[in-house]
Order: sequence, then structure tokens, then C-alpha cells
Amino acid sequence: MKLILPLILLWTLSTTAGALQCQTCTDQTCSSTAPNTCSTGMMCITATILALSSGTQVTQIYKACAPSSLCPSTGTQTFSVNLGFQKALASAMCCKTDNCNSKTLAHPAPQSNNGRVCNVCDPSTSQCTSTLQCQGVENQCLQSVNCCFAV
Repeated sequence: MKLILPLILLWTLSTTAGALQCQTCTDQTCSSTAPNTCSTGMMCITATILALSSGTQVTQIYKACAPSSLCPSTGTQTFSVNLGFQKALASAMCCKTDNCNSKTLAHPAPQSNNGRVCNVCDPSTSQCTSTLQCQGVENQCLQSVNCCFAV
């Protein structure tokens, strides 16, 4: 009976020892963070997202645990999508050490036209009469929503 308590304590310590600790935003603006223990197979992510909608620019900071589908590898990447009337540009960094996402990434730099174009269709008439200039890393068109995006 005396052996059960030490064994339970040892098992508890060994099962949480490998868990990754990531910072997670505690409010909408990510002005404060708190440590969070991630599930097995997760990575830490931090991202700075620059969104533009109807002429209004908004910056959002994101920090959390992330699954491998969102973070397939470590390092910094740029993501972009442009719907014409809305667009978003993000710098994201995935990492695998405790609290490696504590720093906030710099705002992604605005990107210039890259020469690629996508057709833009009016959803109410299905008329495709204009083109959308793709920017920066945007290298593909998504036909169902007629936008430029980066893969």
C-alpha cells in the first residue's frame, strides 16, 4: 500500500514531463498571455495577421498550441489571401520548445503586385468581367470564390 502513492506520483510526473508549454493569448488584443500545456503532437504558433476589409485595416496577434495540419514544420512562413474586397496577410512561426512563441512577430510588410491575375466574378450575376492582381506570395487562384492565395 505504501508503494502505490510513490508509483502514482512517478507516473503523473512522467506523463506530463514531455508536454509542450506554449503561450496563449488571454484577451482579444493578445496584450497578455498565459502558459498552456499542449496535447501530444502539437506545436506552438505565433502569428501576426494584417487584415483589410472595406478600407479598414486591422492587426491581430495569435498565440496558441497548433496541430500539425496548421504547423507542418518549424520556422516562419507568410500566408496571404485576397478576395478583392477583403484580404489578409499573415506572418506565422511554428516551433517545438517550451514557450518558444512568447515573442510577437513583426507586422507583415505590405506586398506588391506579382504579375499573376485571377478572374473576379460577381456572385449575384455570375459574370466574370474583371481581374484581381495577386500580390507577394499569392501564386494560385481559387475558382470557387475567385481569389488569389498562397500555398
